[in-house]
Amino acid sequence: MKDLFDEIDEERKELPKLKKISKEVQKKRDYNFYQQLAVCLFIFLFVVGVILGNLFPACSEASSMFNTCTRTEYNLSLTLLFWLASFVFCSLIYGLGEVISLLNKIASNINK
Repeated sequence: MKDLFDEIDEERKELPKLKKISKEVQKKRDYNFYQQLAVCLFIFLFVVGVILGNLFPACSEASSMFNTCTRTEYNLSLTLLFWLASFVFCSLIYGLGEVISLLNKIASNINK
């Protein structure tokens, strides 16, 4: 009489060998012009957002007599809004570059 484990050993098949994910991830990526532009533009717009927050400060205290700001603070809401808009804009540019990169890979595979 066979044991359950003996039957499992007889019927077990070897699993197919898979590529290691580390080999797939460690490939050096080639960024095209649009992807490089998006990253550089985001870094530039990040700094511009900080500068805009300083140039257009928020009014924290107002004079009731003259209706002017007596004390201003860093405008964090403007900075965050500008950062969000620049992130969305640069993501679209990066995505366009990724689509172009994929289309170039498809075209090179078709021509082979």
